[in-house]
Amino acid sequence: MRATLTFPIKENKVLLSIKVKKIGAGFWNGYGGKIENESPNEAGARELFEESGGIICEPNKLIPCAVIDFFFHSNETKESNWKVIVYLADDFSGEAVSTPEMINPEWFHFDSVPYDKMLPADHLFLPKILVGEKFTGWIRFTEDMKKVHSYDFKIVDKDFLEI
Repeated sequence: MRATLTFPIKENKVLLSIKVKKIGAGFWNGYGGKIENESPNEAGARELFEESGGIICEPNKLIPCAVIDFFFHSNETKESNWKVIVYLADDFSGEAVSTPEMINPEWFHFDSVPYDKMLPADHLFLPKILVGEKFTGWIRFTEDMKKVHSYDFKIVDKDFLEI
């Protein structure tokens, strides 16, 4: 499956909300979901609007930062469960509110992101994204999805990230 994950940012702060359903329920997270019959940028903008309840960002204003393959099992199969394109959004309008998907939106300074209350892989990639790194990579979880089994990232040229 292909999906997007978008993190709105402003003034060295990142907007997170608590995920209500599906993967990540109960944890602070960015805004995202499946790519449907649309481009990744269109999906990122749509999911951001739907899950935030009001943040509008033009698809061409999203900043692609990473493409990460997530494996939800520790065995060495080659096909990932999810290929996720991760974006930053720094040119948007509107405000986030609680929605059926995400609740309690809150801005966190880059130095105080609650990684201990996020999914176990977020502390591996989000700090890189927040300082402007662009990369591709993969993350493999343990069978129970509570820990990262292994991971690898490769930095790519700042002006080129194949999505």
